[in-house]
Amino acid sequence: MEPALQTILESLPEKQYRSKLEPHRELIRELRRKGRTYRDLARIFQERLGMCVAPSTIHSFVKVRAKHHKQTQFELPPLAGGGRGDVLNSTAMEHIAAFKAQPALKGEKRIPFEFHENEPLKLSLGGESK
Repeated sequence: MEPALQTILESLPEKQYRSKLEPHRELIRELRRKGRTYRDLARIFQERLGMCVAPSTIHSFVKVRAKHHKQTQFELPPLAGGGRGDVLNSTAMEHIAAFKAQPALKGEKRIPFEFHENEPLKLSLGGESK
C-alpha cells in the first residue's frame, strides 16, 4: 500500500459499535445456549447491567448476526428428567412399528374414479360405478 494511503488508514479512529448489545455478544450467546429465552435475557440486562432492552431487540441482534455469519441452527436443550417427550417418542415408535408390520395390500389397483369427457365424475367402489 502506498505510504500516503497507509497514513490515512492509521489516522482514522476505530469505528464504535452501532449496537449497545455488541459488547455483550458472548454473554448473550452463552445464555441462549443454556436455554434462556429472550425475555429472560432482557430481565438479566435490566437487573444486572441496568440496561433497558426489549426482548425483540435481543432477538433481532441474534438473528442478524446468525444470518451474516451463517451459523448453524440453534440447538434445543435436552429434556430434563426424562419428561413427557420420552413417553411420546416410545408410543410413536410403537405405532410406527405396528404400521410397518401390517401386510401390504396386494392385487389389483383400485381406481377411485372414472373420467369420461362428456359425463359427470363417478366414484367406483370395488370396480363398480356408483
